[in-house]
Amino acid sequence: MKMHDNSLYYGDCLEVMREWPDESVDLIYLDPPFNSNAKYNVLFSNANPGETAQFQAFDDTWYWDEAAIERYGRLSKAVASPLCDYVTAMRKIIPESGMLSYLTYMGERVVELRRVLKSTGSIYLHCDSTAGHYLKILMDSVFGATSFRNQIVWERRQDKHNLAQRHMGKAHDMILFYGKTDMAKYRKQFLSYSEEYIGSHYKHKDSRGLYRTLPCTNESGGNKPYEFRGVNRAWRFKPERMEKMFNAGLLTQSTPGGPFYYKKYLKDAEGVLLQDLWCDIPPARGKEKTGYDTQKPKALLKRIIEASSNPGDLVLDPFCGCGTTVEAANDLKRRWIGIDISSFAVRLIKQKRLKSIIGEVKTHGIPVDMVSAKLMAREQAFQFEAWAVTLIPGMAPNKKQVGDKGIDGRGHLYIEDIESSTLVLVQVKGGNFTANDVRAFARVIEENKAAMGIFLTMDKKVTKDMRTVATSFGSLKYPGSSKEYPRFQFWSIEEYFDDLEPKLPDMRDPYTGKKAETADLFSRKHFKEKDGE
Repeated sequence: MKMHDNSLYYGDCLEVMREWPDESVDLIYLDPPFNSNAKYNVLFSNANPGETAQFQAFDDTWYWDEAAIERYGRLSKAVASPLCDYVTAMRKIIPESGMLSYLTYMGERVVELRRVLKSTGSIYLHCDSTAGHYLKILMDSVFGATSFRNQIVWERRQDKHNLAQRHMGKAHDMILFYGKTDMAKYRKQFLSYSEEYIGSHYKHKDSRGLYRTLPCTNESGGNKPYEFRGVNRAWRFKPERMEKMFNAGLLTQSTPGGPFYYKKYLKDAEGVLLQDLWCDIPPARGKEKTGYDTQKPKALLKRIIEASSNPGDLVLDPFCGCGTTVEAANDLKRRWIGIDISSFAVRLIKQKRLKSIIGEVKTHGIPVDMVSAKLMAREQAFQFEAWAVTLIPGMAPNKKQVGDKGIDGRGHLYIEDIESSTLVLVQVKGGNFTANDVRAFARVIEENKAAMGIFLTMDKKVTKDMRTVATSFGSLKYPGSSKEYPRFQFWSIEEYFDDLEPKLPDMRDPYTGKKAETADLFSRKHFKEKDGE
């Protein structure tokens, strides 16, 4: 896909960026998917996960599977790539495991990010202690150790409650900051003084406000003494500067005939120079929360963007999730691009994060009509399946798309009665299908004891025999409601473009497990304007 400013892209960032020109981005922030809450021994296991009934919108638990084996084999033989030595060294430290799978995945993307980053650009990689040390070596391998600027420590937990039994509480994340070259932009950032500091240092006040006094002398600095207003000292400033400050009322004496001091006003002070320990930005909360467990506060992204870019620069977030980076960049008058592998996330950002400028935001990689949907189904079958599944509120696509036993997506009804099945299954058919396909999916619903099943097709042409199979499943009466819903139903991309929703009760949001805002998330009305290719 070609590069377009102020746009959201649906797809794998590796594939999306491959058509972009070299050195086209000014600043990159990435908070890549990683399940730091997973059991540590699972991350270092070489077990293949098989099938699981617990699905989220993105699966950030990693496994040593067929894709990881292929990726490692390819990268370990690419002798001219900075990843060759890295992945072979990592394999000796962490043999075939979920962690190695994750690092090879990230390696490919970091190489591509370096290619599109300008020589004056910077990259900030957000991570935690689970994989941060491995990612630091990865960044050193790709960008060069001399490009490292800071390991920023962000205190993400400020409640100080520690429920850990066998270790200390984990209260911070790491942000690895690299400049591509020595020409990388950086603008100093300052923090406000504390009330305690102001009270102890800015003890004086005049008509201009609070001020502190600092000596004008510099006895040890090698300056030659000279007389100023009857006082002979080695002054810090030249005579002309001293005279100008005196006439402006900026000099004072504690005793007549004593040395001069200059007034530094609080209103003119820049504050405390920002260091690499950030304890002043709380996690996202209140109205800012969108439901993502890994959501970062907008203040954090604004600090990064202001430090390493100028207005008009292009900011990229290749794993944009709930869209904090693109919203912060837009607020600060930067151009921006966000990429996410979930079309659900892309639609959520456009509808909720950027609703005030929704008509100006373009989306790319998401079909906008039947013609583009059929083209995607023909040329990108797996991507089409994933996109189609996420059109249904509360549904998430399979990570495994080969040998999926007829299941392309899963979700759960929002029912508190855990004794009842809440599982909802989806099968996608982007091309022709037969009554035998419908009967096969019916068996899948029964074998998995699913509460409901949705057979998702390109158009709404369904035969009488097929409808008979669906009707035989009967209906589901939703607890606490008089409404009934078909346990097996057909729904199509054609109906989606006609704004016809599937017949579903309340669903769980696959990101949070909470009740999905079904009508709000499904509506296409917000996504019809200025969509791209």
